[in-house]
Amino acid sequence: MSTRDNVPADLVSELQTQFGDRCLLPSEARYSEAIAIWNGAIERYPAAVVQCENTADVVAALAAVTEYDIPFSVKAGGHMTTGHAIVEDGVVFDLTPIQDVDVDPDSKTVTVGGGATWDLVNAAALDHGLIPPGIPDAVGVAGFTLGGGMGVTGRMNGLACDNLRSAEVITAAGDVVTASENENEELFWAIRGGSGNVGIVTAFEFDCVEASRECLVANVLYPFDGATEYLNYFNKVAPDLPDETFPTAAVMTVPPIPDLPESLHGQPAVAGYVMGVGSGDDLKEALESFADFGDPHVAAVYPTDYTELYDPFEIPSGHRHHWESFYIDELHEAFIETLLAETFPTPTPQSNVAIYGLGGAINDVSRDATAYPHRDAQFAVHIQGHWLDEADDESCISWTRHLHETLREFGTGGEYVNNQTDTDEARVRAAFGENYDRLAEVKSKWDPEDRFRSTQHVELEFDR
Repeated sequence: MSTRDNVPADLVSELQTQFGDRCLLPSEARYSEAIAIWNGAIERYPAAVVQCENTADVVAALAAVTEYDIPFSVKAGGHMTTGHAIVEDGVVFDLTPIQDVDVDPDSKTVTVGGGATWDLVNAAALDHGLIPPGIPDAVGVAGFTLGGGMGVTGRMNGLACDNLRSAEVITAAGDVVTASENENEELFWAIRGGSGNVGIVTAFEFDCVEASRECLVANVLYPFDGATEYLNYFNKVAPDLPDETFPTAAVMTVPPIPDLPESLHGQPAVAGYVMGVGSGDDLKEALESFADFGDPHVAAVYPTDYTELYDPFEIPSGHRHHWESFYIDELHEAFIETLLAETFPTPTPQSNVAIYGLGGAINDVSRDATAYPHRDAQFAVHIQGHWLDEADDESCISWTRHLHETLREFGTGGEYVNNQTDTDEARVRAAFGENYDRLAEVKSKWDPEDRFRSTQHVELEFDR
């Protein structure tokens, strides 16, 4: 007898005994909410969701599914477009109740539960004049960090994984260990950019940057007939912007924002958006200089709070998504020409291509210092298919895949693991690059039975 095709009723009964009403089955009202994730295009139905309130709960759930050799997944923020947080016909470990945030102002660190989101961390740390190495959004800390973590302070302070001091990790054997520069160093290396391949992280300790919560933003919108000139300009100036900035350009369809003239709504355009941490005269001058180019529809430089940094590409949870990404060293003429020719028409007004300026502290780290390998690239290109109606699935996914296939020929060959949706072996190798083989070796030591496979999966070293 089984509850679903793959999960024995005895296992479900054991989980119910262990977790009581925190073991959610498909017949229960709270089940639908528990399996909901940011990408509404993902429809998977586990046999059970176990809501874990602490590390001991996760250890117990892992022991139970291991005994029966049942697939499982870990839901923390549930934001990754792959939907790996939800396993079909298996058991989901829901870490969202583990949201502790403890700030130590003296050491300028913050310790965070594995189910926390960055908005919770920001709220606690900013009160002490500290900015964590994440983003001003409700994105899960765990998935963001395990994939590297390209945040607002990246050029100033490095990726989230670069600012990770230590982590509490549950291994495939069910042991609870600390991973840091001084303990279980190889495991620590692997969780900094290697996704969820080697363990379940139930707590993170981060260094924070001491900075004002007062920020500056430069926001510009250019007509499409000036797109080539603007992207050439962005290519030239973005690498030289102050390290406390995070510059973005986007090829997009103008959204129906009330502040913009209706005549622009739905029209192709190119945008520039620079977030700057701080409010000093030098930063203001740099952003004003950035915005002082050409003849834009809109050009504004304005102050804001860190928590209110406006992301013009933010889409609410539950919409449908297909993302792809790659890195590129230069926005040269052939790339720009192909980008502008192939992007339009976008399948939906929400779909766009964003280009992030990297460099600074992100690239100061050696390629083999962490599992995240892309330390030389100057830009990351993020192709974002967004839509609302299931009827648009095929057109949006096809557009995203075609654009990725066409444009990545100009890239370095690398991809950002957190911005992938398609994850076959070739794509996973592109994400981990030259660090793939070392990551496979670490996984073979810490997860020899390949239990942690609901992620951008790395093959065991001895199976290849």
